[in-house]
Amino acid sequence: MNHPDRTVLSNMVSELATTCALLNCLIKEFALPENCLSYSWPTQMQGIAPGSYLEGLEWKGIPLTIKLPNRQQFFVMVDRRDGLGSHRYLSDVYARRGEGDWSSLRFAEFVEQMLAACEHMTRASNDELLDQVLQSQLLTAAIVGHNSPMDPDPLSGYLASEQGLWFGHPNHPAPKARLWPAHLAQETYAPEFQARTPLHLFEVPLEGLSVGANGLSKAQVLAGFADQAQARPGHAVICMHPVQAQLFMQDARVQRLLKSAAIVDLGATGLMANPTASIRTWYIEGHDFFIKGSLNVRITNCVRKNAWYELESALLIDRIFRNLQLTQPETLGGLSVVAEPGLLSWAPHQASEADSHWFREQTGAILRENFCLDTGTDCSIMAGTLFARGLHLRPLVHEFLSRFNGDDLLDQQLLSWFDDYQALLLRPVLALFFNHGIVMEPHLQNSVLVHDNGRPQRLLLRDFEGVKLTGELGASRIDAEVHPRVRESLLYSRQQGWNRIVYCLFVNNLSEAVLALSWERPHLAPLMWQRVEQQLISIRAELTRAAPELDALIAGQPIACKTNLRVRLAAKADRQAGYVNLVSPWGKEVQHG
Repeated sequence: MNHPDRTVLSNMVSELATTCALLNCLIKEFALPENCLSYSWPTQMQGIAPGSYLEGLEWKGIPLTIKLPNRQQFFVMVDRRDGLGSHRYLSDVYARRGEGDWSSLRFAEFVEQMLAACEHMTRASNDELLDQVLQSQLLTAAIVGHNSPMDPDPLSGYLASEQGLWFGHPNHPAPKARLWPAHLAQETYAPEFQARTPLHLFEVPLEGLSVGANGLSKAQVLAGFADQAQARPGHAVICMHPVQAQLFMQDARVQRLLKSAAIVDLGATGLMANPTASIRTWYIEGHDFFIKGSLNVRITNCVRKNAWYELESALLIDRIFRNLQLTQPETLGGLSVVAEPGLLSWAPHQASEADSHWFREQTGAILRENFCLDTGTDCSIMAGTLFARGLHLRPLVHEFLSRFNGDDLLDQQLLSWFDDYQALLLRPVLALFFNHGIVMEPHLQNSVLVHDNGRPQRLLLRDFEGVKLTGELGASRIDAEVHPRVRESLLYSRQQGWNRIVYCLFVNNLSEAVLALSWERPHLAPLMWQRVEQQLISIRAELTRAAPELDALIAGQPIACKTNLRVRLAAKADRQAGYVNLVSPWGKEVQHG
């Protein structure tokens, strides 16, 4: 990392990756919905290097020009026209204000000018966002510097895929932004550095311990988190993310409990664990469960603590899925979910309601089924990394498929593979929404592909904290005795739920799959979207209830796109993010270059 050439290269790669993510946000959230984008040449080209757009005497790619209301303009060459704003960028990004000459800006200048133009359009400003973007880029550079092309392939197995998401969310302005405590090195605890560390343990009184389970005994739940043999009578051992433990012990209330020996710090003596891409969910080789703990740190948009009501809602969702799979499996579209059958949290027995909620949010943890024991670590890949870029900023999926099919992949092989993948993704998510009023969050990081020699076999959907229920159908599955705050956290309007799954399915997930698979073959993209359209028609025929939203989608109605940049500009919580409309990839308006 200290070699100057390596440092320069790492910085260049990280700046390019961050620039692509920012362009994705600008195009999807502003330029397309506000009609500020055209696939045309600027009126004058002064300042744009000919090498950006010429290859010999042939035009290379398609020009993309963005003209924003504050007279800010950007120009870049792309490989396709795309209604969802998913492009491969072929040139430097050029900028100008008004009618001046174009220039290729330094990274920080590009970020400043882009954010200023977006602030002008939204009338919102977040003084922290520029710093978050720059911090994200610096961490990305450190990640690139740590990992070399000689390291294990991020798609060589399950854990490698969880720890190989070098560049993070491709449609987020600061995908690696983390308000990490400065004295705790990310190299020790972050997945991108192949971290492996023991979990931090505390002994707590059984009084105040809350344990929830579906199909497990209380003893099995406790054993899932830590070896209970070391606990004294009347006590239990709980585990925490090591960073969370350090933050927890800084609180005066906790310090009083430690001083009085009401709780005991057992240190970093727990199960040896690897952080996954979510950072706060741990993989323990050979263990029956993943452990998803609280982490009171802002990562991208959110502080990653387990709110007390989210713990209870996850167990309720797990119970709903168990019941549906027992009683109505034929209505689930071939659903494969990753069970979350156990949870615990702890608070002092006589704490006030406010203190009790605080302690439960700090100590709360969920057991998630370790599907690798069934599917095999060699055959399971997190989809976020499958369609992401490697250190050379090229999609990893081609090397993955070549491993099983040879280097000369045919167009038909890519189309057939995509057909299998998109069917596994779409059928269960749409069946759950229309048949049962259940709103999944099927984004790339919540999707795990199980393959047989590279061929899609199953798609596991995970993370019950993100599952919601629609008020007009799903709400009937909530027990009457459920706390009102738990009920509130679970309910979405039908429109909220539809917007969420449409964004996750088509913008976050499938458009990234299409872009990655059609890299250097943009002519395949419209053929892939035609397959999606046909799949939607097939799913529609299987549904047991009315599906007016799906009918409209098939007819070419717009696609809802979540506004990750806009919500950060407004300095609001992620749950307050809105949506803009993008042109359907199979609608009449779409144009393919």
